[in-house]
Amino acid sequence: MRTPDRRAIKRGGLIAAVIGAGLAAEILLGNVVRPPVTDDDGVAVVVSYLCVLAAMFLAGLLAARDGAGRAGQALAGLTVGVLIGVLIIATFVIVDNVWLDVVARQQAKIDGFAHSGAASMRAYLNHALIGPGLFFTAGFGAVGAILGGLGGLAGQPPRATATVGPSR
Repeated sequence: MRTPDRRAIKRGGLIAAVIGAGLAAEILLGNVVRPPVTDDDGVAVVVSYLCVLAAMFLAGLLAARDGAGRAGQALAGLTVGVLIGVLIIATFVIVDNVWLDVVARQQAKIDGFAHSGAASMRAYLNHALIGPGLFFTAGFGAVGAILGGLGGLAGQPPRATATVGPSR
């Protein structure tokens, strides 16, 4: 693997860590500090998704500007997507288990637990994260590879056009 491609992947990891820290803070605030009264996620979730998508695109754009090839650009976006997916689920696992007493009072969680047949709220919450865990890591990885590639296209320097004949 070429050096610019390796740097692009490492930079993707750094971008994911920064975005992941912001998302972890938003998840903590939205579930523990200011737990929701209703199941309305609101504007914060939309903004969070837009930040994740922008980070994937940015990883590819920066990779292209650093000289990474098409594979390095896509891998940078893929890295951002997969790592953010893992960080999101890890944050939910921590929040749901450390602050179970707060999370268990949310009406959506109470309703879900009542219909789940799970032995405990903790078992319900942890089991409920398996599907989203797979979705976020695989889905964000795939979207990240695509957006990393598109960011790479946007980050390519413009090519000089040759003129044919005398210019007037």
